[in-house]
Amino acid sequence: MLKYRFMLITAAFFWGTAFVAQRVSTGAIGPFAFNGIRFLIGAIAILPLVWRAFSKGQNTAPAGSCRIPVIGAAAILGFILFSGAALQQVGLFYTTAGKAGFITALYIVFVPLFGLLLGNALRISHVIGCVLAFAGLYLLAFHGAGEAINQGDALVLLGVIFWTLHILAVGCFVRYYSGLTLAFGQFIGCSIFNLLAMPFAGETLTFSMISGAMVPILYCGLFSSGVGFTLQIIGQEKVPPTEASLLCSFEMIFSAIAGLILINELMSFNEVMGAVLMTVGIFSAQIPSRAIFNKKSLP
Repeated sequence: MLKYRFMLITAAFFWGTAFVAQRVSTGAIGPFAFNGIRFLIGAIAILPLVWRAFSKGQNTAPAGSCRIPVIGAAAILGFILFSGAALQQVGLFYTTAGKAGFITALYIVFVPLFGLLLGNALRISHVIGCVLAFAGLYLLAFHGAGEAINQGDALVLLGVIFWTLHILAVGCFVRYYSGLTLAFGQFIGCSIFNLLAMPFAGETLTFSMISGAMVPILYCGLFSSGVGFTLQIIGQEKVPPTEASLLCSFEMIFSAIAGLILINELMSFNEVMGAVLMTVGIFSAQIPSRAIFNKKSLP
């Protein structure tokens, strides 16, 4: 069991440090071009695993049939992933890697809230976690009375909605299709959506841009997308969902540490306190507790 926990922590490390790579790339390449190439590399990275599973007949899950074909499921996931990643990447032009990591981690709090629409129970820990997390967000993103939220923080926060929808959508489709198949399909779909968005955003792509952002692109494509996602799949096969979420949420801590060490991103006292409150809130939301509302129990 220990090695599977280590896999999830390693995945969180790659995801967290990828925020620094994304931040560095903003000086060399546009957000849609970066994501388009990044997710294409991610798809190529896991292609051998997908082919191996397909050749062994392990490409589908044995849980009935889905009205949406696998291509449609991949397209839906790809579009949601495209939306969240685009908002995050554009936001990183205006905010720090550490702050983006903490704000993005709010999806762990948003999932149970959105789950209410699907009939899931609301627990005391969800409420406490949300209050603490949003109090921390206020300290992290607002710096004074009457001061508006930073543009980058706002975009990353908006992206949390799509990360939440992505988790819920994956939870629906993974009952019918294998995780590797969905991952490969969504990476391809996300890459296509990004490349199609480039001309509408006025972005160009040259060899010098690619070479200037080659290290961030390869790191995010190979390690954050390819290796990170594969480790997540293997780890979650043995680790309970609640514990897995807690381990994966360490990405926010890794993002702050990486931002400080690699690109000297410092946080003010209020931002540090906000990060602490968000960490406590996000962890608290995962603790099992008594349900205070359950839509399924209503008459």
